[in-house]
Amino acid sequence: MASDWTAIKELIENTGKAFDEYKTVNDQRIKAVADGNTSKASELEVKLAKIDTDIADFGKLRKKLETEIDNQRERLEELESKAKTPGKTLEQKLEADYKTKFVSFLRSGLQDQQLGMEVKSLEKQMLERKDVSSTAAAGGYAIPEEIGREIERQEKLYSPVLDDCKSVMVGTSDYKELVDLTGTTDGWVAETGTRTATLTASLREVVPTWGEQYAYSQATEWSMDDIFFDVAAWLAQGTADSFAVSLATAVVSGNGTTKPTGMTNTTPTLIDDFASPLRSAAIYQYVASTASPDAITADSLIDVQYKLNSRYRSGAKYFFNSSTAGAIRKLKDSTSQYLWQPGYQLGEPDRLLGYPTSTWEQMASVGANTFPVGFGNLKRGYLIAQRVGLRVTRDEVTNPGYVRFYIRRRIGGIPLNNNAIKFVRTV
Repeated sequence: MASDWTAIKELIENTGKAFDEYKTVNDQRIKAVADGNTSKASELEVKLAKIDTDIADFGKLRKKLETEIDNQRERLEELESKAKTPGKTLEQKLEADYKTKFVSFLRSGLQDQQLGMEVKSLEKQMLERKDVSSTAAAGGYAIPEEIGREIERQEKLYSPVLDDCKSVMVGTSDYKELVDLTGTTDGWVAETGTRTATLTASLREVVPTWGEQYAYSQATEWSMDDIFFDVAAWLAQGTADSFAVSLATAVVSGNGTTKPTGMTNTTPTLIDDFASPLRSAAIYQYVASTASPDAITADSLIDVQYKLNSRYRSGAKYFFNSSTAGAIRKLKDSTSQYLWQPGYQLGEPDRLLGYPTSTWEQMASVGANTFPVGFGNLKRGYLIAQRVGLRVTRDEVTNPGYVRFYIRRRIGGIPLNNNAIKFVRTV
């Protein structure tokens, strides 16, 4: 872990130096444009793009290392928690035994039918103790909780979406949430004064749209026979990469048919919060960036920030893809100060107008009638719901010489409070 800390420190220093150079070159570009020196401006634009790529690469690597450190910390906390427990509970023993036999079954498959029956038996015992109805009818085997947590940790390396949004584990696809749109009003009164009724909260019921997210991982039968091949780690990493990208795409633009309903599936509108009639539940508000052609402006970022109700600004962040980040880094305020600032401390994100930023590569890029920038409290603005548990089916028949693992989970998503997130539209 010490080497990770050193690497992050170097990345922070390199980012700071690169951004200082970026500002210098961009100022020279602005002057060249003002002077009408197009050839010089074009030359500086190329140099600027190279520095911008370096800054983006530094940021991605830093985020990856910081996430890995967080994952290591979680693992240590789990180990410390288990160490403090005198002896193992029956649940811990069942889970440990299940994981051991599950990994053995992943290696042996149909060659050891007795082992498969033992895995099924242990799975049934765990589900019964957790008071969860058996999902054996769905086929396959439940992935052990420890491996499931590792898959989720690995997902965060590839996309921040699951971490940024509100994420809940549920036991049924009938899960609903009630969203308080207006808040309950109050009043003031003397000790013996008359208490009149206040207005009650305006509640909206939100129901995620569901789908089954799946991935196929494939390995050779020879690798399965190799005792040094960590099949659990391989399975977690391969699954996480696929799941992270497809989930992020669904959260941004999913159409709600066998998948989550995305934030921009229903086109955002100019209609204000609390207008009469209210916007439909899945529709967010946008502000327009009127620069032409198709550009983000400093004014549009300031506008979207203050269009968001102050009750949602605590915990709010900007989110956009790397291409849009490159355009935003060039922007200055009215005092010629750059709007974007890199994070100079461990765990401190880059900031835009004082708010944290998050890189969502699945967001649209700057273009005609696109929504490349989002700003808001994602924990209050979008809901991801997961059914408890991942399942896996082992297939050693379809492709001789190879073993395929069909891994799936039920997952849903829906705009939660459409007042809590705003977008910038380029025109």
